[in-house]
Amino acid sequence: MDARCIVNAGEFQKALEKVLKVAPKKCSIPVLMEVLVQFDGDACTLTCTDLELWCQASIPAEGGSCAFVLTGSRRLLTACKFLSGELEFSYRKDQPPEHAPTKTDLDGDLWISCGGKEICQRVTAAEEFPELPDVEAEHTYTVQTASLRKRFERIKYALSDDSIRPCNRCVKFFDNRIGAVDGHRLAMNRDEALCVDAPFHIPPGAMRLLPVFEGADCQLLVGKRRAAFDSGDIRIITKLPEGESLDFDAAIPRHYPEGYTVNISDFVGNLQYLEKFISNPSREPIRFNGGVLLLHTKSGDYRSRLDMEDVPRQEIGFRASYMLDGLQQFRAKKLDTVSMQMNTPVSPIILTDQVDTALVLPFYLNRAA
Repeated sequence: MDARCIVNAGEFQKALEKVLKVAPKKCSIPVLMEVLVQFDGDACTLTCTDLELWCQASIPAEGGSCAFVLTGSRRLLTACKFLSGELEFSYRKDQPPEHAPTKTDLDGDLWISCGGKEICQRVTAAEEFPELPDVEAEHTYTVQTASLRKRFERIKYALSDDSIRPCNRCVKFFDNRIGAVDGHRLAMNRDEALCVDAPFHIPPGAMRLLPVFEGADCQLLVGKRRAAFDSGDIRIITKLPEGESLDFDAAIPRHYPEGYTVNISDFVGNLQYLEKFISNPSREPIRFNGGVLLLHTKSGDYRSRLDMEDVPRQEIGFRASYMLDGLQQFRAKKLDTVSMQMNTPVSPIILTDQVDTALVLPFYLNRAA
């Protein structure tokens, strides 16, 4: 079987670069490191997967229909930088014997040519590539990918790496919020533009692929086992984790007798200064007392005063890096100030501007003294 197909070299390079973000660079299953290419008359679709996450990109094409798995996909991506204009694919699939065909009998030869440059190589049969899973959507939402990407970037620092609780390793979508939690920190963002009917969890790998949509809106299809971001030309499919997840509303205290306004840049700068003297983060907390940040270490004592009109009436401790992560969530929005709420020395510290919320668990000072 012979097929001849043509695409734009620049568009092919762009699509190839997008889908290869999913393909593992090292894998015991060689075909997973490569790209499935499918020509179907007026479209060329490229697909990559690591069996947990799938990415597809489609571009316009001309010619016949054929499908194959590339050989050396990343080398081809590098070569595409030297190609422009029409990129021609000529594919010839091997004719298997009538009796007992083997895997290699289903492979074929591929010629790629563009502007006097040509590549000729053996390619793998499309039948060897894993089948694309279906997404049986129970709910469908319109997603502003540029906005969701920024929201994810602000809260991703709080994602857990605990394999025992897979849901906590993912971004939780619930009502008009998304959230992340790792047991020491909690981060949450609210946006009325996306409100879901029932909670679900999207793995961070799928969230990190949102830039492939280049800011275009897409549909988010959510089923029981899988979810997909789909713009028509780009599609990301991911498995959904099973198990219980944190109740964010129950974890965040509702009543705080003490609330203060802190200057974000001032707080960050003072913490970064004190952090330079910390040699054992798990045993050397920052003590916050009367607007003063204090650090006690084996090598000495260090302090720095915050620029605050009202100062806390009680002493509380926290880990410097955790508080810095929470503050950066608001600094990314280019805010000048944020509200800090405190209750008791053993209650979580809350940073909020009503849209974003960061929770930092306190450090028990009686154990650190």
